[in-house]
Amino acid sequence: MPSLSSINVWYGVLYVKRGYWRDAVIRFRIDIPREYPKTHPIITLLTSVAHPLVRMEDGRFALEHQFPQWTPYCDYIFHALSYLKNAFKNRVLKQLQPKDCYNVGAYMKFKNDLPNFREHARVDAMKTRTPDILYRQQPSDCPIVFSPLSDDQFESTMQQMRLYAGSQKH
Repeated sequence: MPSLSSINVWYGVLYVKRGYWRDAVIRFRIDIPREYPKTHPIITLLTSVAHPLVRMEDGRFALEHQFPQWTPYCDYIFHALSYLKNAFKNRVLKQLQPKDCYNVGAYMKFKNDLPNFREHARVDAMKTRTPDILYRQQPSDCPIVFSPLSDDQFESTMQQMRLYAGSQKH
């Protein structure tokens, strides 16, 4: 979703379905440079995960493995987003080399100590769903806000959705 203050900043949430980070909820930000499409977007994870392609200091995601040369009108933001999603899959992790990684420590753990890597990823995924992380205050320009929902609020919302869906039938 676009930022509330700039069309060149977008926010998103990645729901990891399977793999080492299964069930993780990962927030991210995309900065679209003025030079786009001549230069690639910058993806920053706002949720901390120890991933070989994520710089721990600032959450920057490394696109260079997939896009060593960003090609205008051939490479698009949706390609970068697809790569972000796929980066949490084993097939991408297996292809990485140390030169591709912002977090070489995580890469070495993946290559040399898979049980420990797996456990760290599982804990990371679990932390992303804790109330402290999931409902944490986001940047003021971020339109994506999660908040707790009681059972009564959930039922009320579902009822409204059913009523709306029923009114849309012809």
